[in-house]
Amino acid sequence: MKLIVESGTTKTHWVLLDAGQIVENFTTPGFNPYYSTTEEITKSIAQGLPATLKTSVVDDVFFYGTGCSSTENCNKIKSILEKFFQKAVIETHHDLYAAAVALLKNREGVACILGTGSNSCLWDGQYIVENVPSTGWILGDEGSATYLGKIMLKAFLSGEMPEPITRKFYDYTGLDFGGILHKIYGESQPNRWISQLSPFASAHLDEETVKNLVKQNFRDFLSEQVKKYTGYQEKEISFTGSVAWHFRNELLEVLQEENLHIGIILQEPMEGLIAYHSDGE
Repeated sequence: MKLIVESGTTKTHWVLLDAGQIVENFTTPGFNPYYSTTEEITKSIAQGLPATLKTSVVDDVFFYGTGCSSTENCNKIKSILEKFFQKAVIETHHDLYAAAVALLKNREGVACILGTGSNSCLWDGQYIVENVPSTGWILGDEGSATYLGKIMLKAFLSGEMPEPITRKFYDYTGLDFGGILHKIYGESQPNRWISQLSPFASAHLDEETVKNLVKQNFRDFLSEQVKKYTGYQEKEISFTGSVAWHFRNELLEVLQEENLHIGIILQEPMEGLIAYHSDGE
């Protein structure tokens, strides 16, 4: 049997396959090996695994996780998983690798993650061959929910948006101008609050000015990420993540306007990972 694990900071998705059929499908709390100790991760997994999985014979474990961009963190996760699946062959990979496998499988192309944050890579069908560094929400993260929140805030606070939609925006936040500035500059982890503004855009796409901001978010991502890859004009470009999924119509419009080759859009990587690891079974 094969166990596929796709882990983010907030949740970890587990799927157990037997001859390509799903036997178990559940989630547990997420973790990041950069911030969580070995003891914390071990405890989280122990508490979350169902009893049936603890007694199942797992042959292979494929783990894809946030924070597994270094050999040290990959080895950290592998050593933890070995405690639970002692007879299994265990592979650990970064979540960007998961996106590439899920979206492109053995095909060449550009794989993109557009969620709370953003990232991308050029995939040759087997390996990540180019990766534009992700500089985080302050300096980058174009295409993400956080970046969309930032450009919305700038537009509304600078008085660039029509007055009726501006009133709706302030009502949505429940704050006035000064209150919003305090949220950004006076509280810890403002990026979390900023990223939570994207549902306002989703609810007001009938407003041309709001739709234009959503499309600007995607254009900036293409400019700062996708267009820096070798031969991007001829490559299939595919996406996963909540922002790519919920604003997929606007994303497709931008890709068509830029004359780029459109691949697929998945809400989450797991769907593609199941298909990938089921091939040949």
